[in-house]
Amino acid sequence: MYWDVTLTLDSSVYSLNVVQRVAYTLASHLNIIISQSASSITLVVAPTLIAGADTTISPEIARELVQRHLNDFALREQIQRETSGLREIIANTALRGAGI
Repeated sequence: MYWDVTLTLDSSVYSLNVVQRVAYTLASHLNIIISQSASSITLVVAPTLIAGADTTISPEIARELVQRHLNDFALREQIQRETSGLREIIANTALRGAGI
């Protein structure tokens, strides 16, 4: 069964990097076509068709998977930005403590 779902995302909420990570992560289950405009990113999501395989993923499940992964990767990106200074301080302290 073939279907597709279109999601339009605000690019100030989800970066292109986050969207690309989601597409890569879900590539074995979903084909995700990404297009970008000035203020939005559009995803066209469809099931990955594998010869001889029964596609059981529904459009609703696909939408949920994409949204869950978008939120996960966006949160990880935000945490990484917010803790970058702290990680540098810890790394410098560790290197000085090791005499490097």
